[in-house]
Amino acid sequence: MPDSKPSSSWNSGAVFLVISMLFVASQISTLENEDESPIKITPLITNDVEHPVVANVRTLDVGNHVELTFTEPLRGLFSTALAGSDCLQLQNCQWETYNLSNDSHNSAPVRVSHAEIDGQGQWIVADIGILHPSNEKDGRIVMINPLTGDKTVLIDNIGRTVCAEPGDLDADGDIDLTLCEFGHDEGTVSWLENDRGNWIQHILDPRPGSIHALPVDVDSDGDLDIVAILSQLSEEVMLYRNHGNGNFSVESLYKANVTHYGMSGLKAIDLDLDGDKDLVFTNGDTMDFDTPQGIDPNELHGVAWLENDGSGSFTHHELVRNWGAYDTAFVDFDSDGDLDIIATFFQDTNQFPEQTPRTQIIVLEQENSTWIRHNIETTAQHRFLSIASVTTESSAVSLVFGSHDPFSNGGELYRLALLQFQVPQDSSVS
Repeated sequence: MPDSKPSSSWNSGAVFLVISMLFVASQISTLENEDESPIKITPLITNDVEHPVVANVRTLDVGNHVELTFTEPLRGLFSTALAGSDCLQLQNCQWETYNLSNDSHNSAPVRVSHAEIDGQGQWIVADIGILHPSNEKDGRIVMINPLTGDKTVLIDNIGRTVCAEPGDLDADGDIDLTLCEFGHDEGTVSWLENDRGNWIQHILDPRPGSIHALPVDVDSDGDLDIVAILSQLSEEVMLYRNHGNGNFSVESLYKANVTHYGMSGLKAIDLDLDGDKDLVFTNGDTMDFDTPQGIDPNELHGVAWLENDGSGSFTHHELVRNWGAYDTAFVDFDSDGDLDIIATFFQDTNQFPEQTPRTQIIVLEQENSTWIRHNIETTAQHRFLSIASVTTESSAVSLVFGSHDPFSNGGELYRLALLQFQVPQDSSVS
């Protein structure tokens, strides 16, 4: 985790996967089960680490299938597995683990993407180098051939690096990369031009704190723009609009009015299903140590979205305020034809008082263009930082997460786990 300135009834019976839930239309509802915890968690990988640190969990389209990936920066590892029913329903994932610490570099992979480069599928790894705040230039982007294991360093000796996402940004027929050089006091939002295998850095924004930089055509003009989120002192959602062939202009889409806002993540998705890409962003960084005394994180932190009008002009909408917002997943829970949201919240007790009310999972049900909040109560700290939803062959969807405990605060922790709910017959949300 980078620092930043720093009455519908349930279907009968047994276990329903988290996105199979049908909710009542109340303003805030809570899943209740007097007999046992509503949360069922099944490990997907051996939990042989007392304090796991999982920075990112995601699914990636890889050719004709989907891979589940997760990163463990303090161990120098990332792992991948075919996200099929054997993995998710039978808990029989066949993992391929890559150790970036076998070389001389102090490796700490935080996010993995996948791209076809020169006709070959490649893992693209954003290696932060040093997980905790530092001005050292140990960041790099590494390309790994999954067939041979060969590693190629595309760029190194840069600030702490947390994202590299593929796309043809200059429309020359090959794959380029975005680059989040989070750094600490120094950093950039950049893109890497693929010039026949030579990678040239182009700086778009000379500010530190970039977390996600996503290539997406926001204005429907046929080229890839870049949307990014910056934390540190900036606390801003940015658009770098592509005017063709990799020529970008800079626009601010949303800027917080305090430096301790704690920007933490960004997703591009057609949330209102009108044919263009909207943006959903979170703010909830619990390492924002300039937060003044007495601030209520349940009023400061949360989830919002920026509605795209199709031409790349955006309107800001609040979704929910809740302490420690870090990640979101999107599924049509109630099969009514729209997208609902799961939001997860990482809550480090070092910053705010122990008695601060906390909810780790919230479902936002979309109904007639409004959003209904449903708190999912948990009985233990799981330290959700990153989540992924995965569709199985039976069309059920599961929420997969890894625990993130870099400060050894403890809890019910997992390297990687499947999150489910136990729902008794004829129960309801109230």
